[in-house]
Amino acid sequence: MNEREFEPTIRRIVVALDASIHSLAALEAASTLAGLLNAELVGVFVEDINLLRLAGLPFARELNAWSALERPLDPLAMERQLRLQAAKVRQALAGVATRRNIRWSFRIARGQVTGEILTAAAEADLLALGKASWAATRHVRLGSTARAVIAQATHAILLLQQGGTICPPIQVVYDGSPAGVRALVTAARLVAVTGGHLTVIILADTAEAGQRLQEEATEHLREWQGQAYYRSLVNPSIEDLARFIHLTGGGTLVMSAEHPLLAGEGLPTLLDAIECSALLVR
Repeated sequence: MNEREFEPTIRRIVVALDASIHSLAALEAASTLAGLLNAELVGVFVEDINLLRLAGLPFARELNAWSALERPLDPLAMERQLRLQAAKVRQALAGVATRRNIRWSFRIARGQVTGEILTAAAEADLLALGKASWAATRHVRLGSTARAVIAQATHAILLLQQGGTICPPIQVVYDGSPAGVRALVTAARLVAVTGGHLTVIILADTAEAGQRLQEEATEHLREWQGQAYYRSLVNPSIEDLARFIHLTGGGTLVMSAEHPLLAGEGLPTLLDAIECSALLVR
């Protein structure tokens, strides 16, 4: 591959916003990346149609978390609350965009949350979203919206949680597949803008296959002006991979979602186990 192939190609980033701490973390990371790449940043706030329909049902109730008192859900109050949340995240988007001098826009969609996010993502090079909407503990498991979006998306996804950002060390999972090559090139592009080195995690069936894959990866990166370190894992489990990612310092993980190890519940299990930012390449 020549050096031009490692130049960043992300020109439009969509970030899903819902006023949660993880959503705002996604906004910070997406705006940082947009600034580094001179990309456009688009914020999307979805008014959950299911929530609005629920508020209109006569038997629907809400429970006050502090007083433990119940009261009927008020559709008009729900509308006002959503407008306030939209205004809050728009203000946050405008603030970071102004601070980093990046092009930005904001849109409000009403509908099924997952469907509206996927529709917005189809018009962008990258979708950034929080790992979960709300969580009371430091260790954050994958939220239902993030899980659904990951399962259905056809574009790259950047997944973040509170305190997360795109930062070194950049790690990439490589298995020699076409999707693995795309992940490798994407990771090299990130290193070009974030600095630091690239850690290539090779997944192989045997030690000999691991050596061959390392030689392939080295050849793919031959024209890349950066430093790469290689580590091989032979027939690892999801737990082995998660443990290795943690031991190597977190940072940002880049990987294809198509590896057999990540099939079924493999990918959600891995994302539940790690605490670093994750970029899923399609």
